[in-house]
Amino acid sequence: MKRLVLAALVASLGAIGAASAEPDQVYTIPEFTFENGERLESMKVGYSIHGTLDADRSNAVLITHGTSQNRNVYNLFIGPGKALDTDQYFIVAVDAIGGGLSSQPKDGLGTNFPEYTVRDMVRAQHELVSKHFGIQKLHAVGGPSMGAFQALEWGINYPDAMKGLMLIVPGGRSDRHVHAIFDAVETAIKLDPKYQGGEYTENPREGIVLGGMIYFPWLYTDEHINTIGDKEWDAAIRSFGEGWAKAWDANGLLLRYHASRNFDASKPFGGDLEEALAQVKARALIMPGMTDRTLPTYMARELYRGIEDAQYVEIPSYLGHLACCPSSDQTAEYAFIAQQMKTFLAELQER
Repeated sequence: MKRLVLAALVASLGAIGAASAEPDQVYTIPEFTFENGERLESMKVGYSIHGTLDADRSNAVLITHGTSQNRNVYNLFIGPGKALDTDQYFIVAVDAIGGGLSSQPKDGLGTNFPEYTVRDMVRAQHELVSKHFGIQKLHAVGGPSMGAFQALEWGINYPDAMKGLMLIVPGGRSDRHVHAIFDAVETAIKLDPKYQGGEYTENPREGIVLGGMIYFPWLYTDEHINTIGDKEWDAAIRSFGEGWAKAWDANGLLLRYHASRNFDASKPFGGDLEEALAQVKARALIMPGMTDRTLPTYMARELYRGIEDAQYVEIPSYLGHLACCPSSDQTAEYAFIAQQMKTFLAELQER
């Protein structure tokens, strides 16, 4: 039975324990064939693990991440007694193709690195889960933003491979609104003279920062932006791009955002999103941000209408798209998301 939940702010739960993890690891796929037919030998899939896998391999939760994030995106929620409880679950936090510890352009291929898709990310993750860990059915898979894109592709392409999907600030496809934002970001990076058609010897840092400045007002709301003081404004509007410039080289960032820009779960179904969503057998927690203007709530409602066993609840926050990823466990956003995930994962145990 579907449940439509009107969210209300809840008090912060605070931190319960600390996340612990074994050292970051890499699984290598001897040869990987991308959706476009290109191949890559020794394709790396980076990941970290938290907790212990049960003898019957039934307690694994796969955590995916947003476009410019990595395997550490939800570390705040991982640990004994937390939402992603390491006393109960075996958490596998994965790096998508193109960044983190996974294979990416700066490994040496640069502009010759294959143009990958969200479905490629998921196929690589499925091999990690099924072949490396020997897990046939995940307890759940999920994450925020592009992490929700990945989780949805898991549900569509491997419908029997998980009990639950956690789709946080999600969408079933990137629309023209997303295209406009990401196309502007791409253009800004490529206009930097140091970019040199991707054959740069020095990372085009200012182009990357400018791209982040373009994206900045779409990540938040006007209400939040207008709380920023005059003295902090110049640093604030550059902050997202500055973070990109520290963590990414231009080619890697462009390919990753291109994958998000072109995401469309309906593509293998002739553009019929309803048919694509009908493939999903898992129970879904659909959790958009109430004020999100990067992936507005109508996208999440499309998923709710199309997935048979779905729960819809909005994150009550004025932080926009970034409500999905609290910076502290003392925030209302953290408390809300943690409680929703914890309850959802517990209810899956009854299935």
